[in-house]
Amino acid sequence: MNGFVVAAIVMLLGLVPCGLVILRGGVAEAVVAYQVISAVAVMVLLLLSQGFNRSGEFELAVVLAVLFPGSGLLYARALGRWL
Repeated sequence: MNGFVVAAIVMLLGLVPCGLVILRGGVAEAVVAYQVISAVAVMVLLLLSQGFNRSGEFELAVVLAVLFPGSGLLYARALGRWL
């Protein structure tokens, strides 16, 4: 295991509080936690692709980095009456 994989594992452990916020927090807090989780997920994919020397996997992280903000806006729009 190299430093990139260790950093990805540490970042994944940091998602536990965000998951608790989604489960127990209000709707506005859940939207913010979803955005944080999506940003961290992109970083974890980038770190893992670099850690395992698989440069082809960078494309997935780049595509998700483009799609996640839009999905967060759709999520907020769907929950608009409760925000």
